[in-house]
Amino acid sequence: MFEVCLTLAQNPHEAQLLAESLDGVARALREWPLDTWHKVNLTPTGPGLFERLVARTQPAALDSRKRVLALDSAEAVADVLRVLWPETKPGLTSVEAKLLLASG
Repeated sequence: MFEVCLTLAQNPHEAQLLAESLDGVARALREWPLDTWHKVNLTPTGPGLFERLVARTQPAALDSRKRVLALDSAEAVADVLRVLWPETKPGLTSVEAKLLLASG
């Protein structure tokens, strides 16, 4: 599902941004209740990558089978980005901070 993101990064900064955003999406898929997914704005107005990925992921998040596939894909692609761009390191990001605020 998120494999196309592997081709987007052109430098370590972009790879880090993509990996962090995908980690945030994976955490949302794991932790957000269905009610939160129903409230997702399908046309986000902000420029944030995380918000756009969440909006595009919303239909899959509402289907239990697709949700598992999307979660696995987001985690795997974030991990592969970190292998392809070893300069990237996982850590607490602004995306995760927003995610924590949104989930409760």
